[in-house]
Amino acid sequence: MLHMQLLYVQRVIVCSVNDIQNDGTASVNPAFTEAWDRGACKPPSVAIRSLHNVINRYLAVTRPMEVDSLSGGNIDIITFLARHSEREIFPQDVERRFGITRSTSSRVLALMERKGLIVRESVPRDARLKKIVLTDKSRDIAEALRTSAIAMEGILLQGLSDDEIREFMHVLDVMQTNLVSTGLIGDESRYSSLALCEAESRERQSRECESQPTVRKTSQEDETGKEE
Repeated sequence: MLHMQLLYVQRVIVCSVNDIQNDGTASVNPAFTEAWDRGACKPPSVAIRSLHNVINRYLAVTRPMEVDSLSGGNIDIITFLARHSEREIFPQDVERRFGITRSTSSRVLALMERKGLIVRESVPRDARLKKIVLTDKSRDIAEALRTSAIAMEGILLQGLSDDEIREFMHVLDVMQTNLVSTGLIGDESRYSSLALCEAESRERQSRECESQPTVRKTSQEDETGKEE
């Protein structure tokens, strides 16, 4: 049922954003609006919220014991920091990633610091800058969350091809861009792309391969190989 809901969301969203006029407004097929008015199916925004609620309920009943006392916001930030542990993360990065205001970011991070989930450290080049670093406690939580999330995504995406997943994420990105471009919900730079970043993953894999040491055979090994 869950993957069928995802397919439904994909089809409806594709239809709703498929006809964008030159003035930037969307022309919605009257048949869709009629079906929504009759309650025959859900509008895209309602379908997305419904799926979001289903995902949250599933995560709530399968979440690791280590995160029982944490809020959803704390969990999201820990996961974000763990995934980008190779670079410095600052409060403005958190604001942009989650589309939150500076005051909200400051309040949430201060609370996480009091809980022993993060520490804020000065950077050598500018003592005024404070990077956000996970504690050992949060690193253990992040690993437990990663294991649980991978299992959930596998269930969520059952029945979908790679191309369908890419298209679905592209459609979500288009919808977000349409809303952000109205200028009514703040700075566009706060909202990161929802499209799959496969190019970035390939580049990272390439760098990892290049960093592997090359094992050279000695002349004795070469001769042994020839004899065999």
